Amino acid sequence: MISTNSNSSVLALGELLWDVLPSERLLGGAPANFCYRLRQLGVPALIVSRVGQDALGDELLAGLSEKNFDLSLVQRDPSFATGTVDVILTAEGNPSFTINKTVAYDFMEATPELLSAASGSAFICFGTLVQRSPKTRAAVYAVLDAATNATKFLDINLRKECYSAETISASFRRTDILKLNASEAKVVTELLGLSATTPRDMAQQVMQSFGIKTVLVTLGEDGVFAIDNKGEETTVPGLSITVSDTIGSGDSFSAGFAFKHLAGASLRECCYFGNLMGAMNATRKGGMPNISPAEVSSFAAANSGC
Repeated sequence: MISTNSNSSVLALGELLWDVLPSERLLGGAPANFCYRLRQLGVPALIVSRVGQDALGDELLAGLSEKNFDLSLVQRDPSFATGTVDVILTAEGNPSFTINKTVAYDFMEATPELLSAASGSAFICFGTLVQRSPKTRAAVYAVLDAATNATKFLDINLRKECYSAETISASFRRTDILKLNASEAKVVTELLGLSATTPRDMAQQVMQSFGIKTVLVTLGEDGVFAIDNKGEETTVPGLSITVSDTIGSGDSFSAGFAFKHLAGASLRECCYFGNLMGAMNATRKGGMPNISPAEVSSFAAANSGC
């Protein structure tokens, strides 16, 4: 049975956009994917972003409304267009992204309403893509700094030309839980001049240097490695599935992890449930496939021995 964590206040902070594939447009943006998955699990998460006052923005917000999003913290921009990303899928279903620049989410503002919501939040998920813009970067840091009681979860999501050593370091100083993949762990090691030779080394060094409490390194089909500052380590293996595409799978992992974390579960249980959610997402199309609590329970039962 899936519990709801209905009293938890969760914000998903960052880009809101269209994933433009060769054959169609799909609602997207890592924070939106994360938020949607949590809402389907019964957690009333809020998306925080900015879209244009244009037809694409109208259509995007209408699509999110149909998916039962609370859009009260989504801003509209009169000057800049709604964000888009050009997506090409490999034969294995892995996406390649071209992220279009100077769009509405690059101009997000730390409004009084947003800062008030942040001050009362229990959990905030953020990334680095929107930090390519000085204006949105400042807004992100203001929100994180206002959220004095929240667990800050950094799903780093490194995208070409959208990060720097400075933004990564500034983000790490505001992070409680860091999630990244093995390739991103290598990039972080190089950018920050760490001496790490393995993801475990990298995790230990950033925990020590930045005060991060937990590091999660996703390993694709091999699952996830996790370690915390209390000395607990766990490796949860991947699940055998038939992949449709992997758009949003990492975001569903993050949502699954957050869901269990909010319920006070162990590190291993959080990682296991994150794996389940990421795997389920990958069996379906796009970043926001419909996955009911009943389907989650059934999938979990079928994979209970993994």
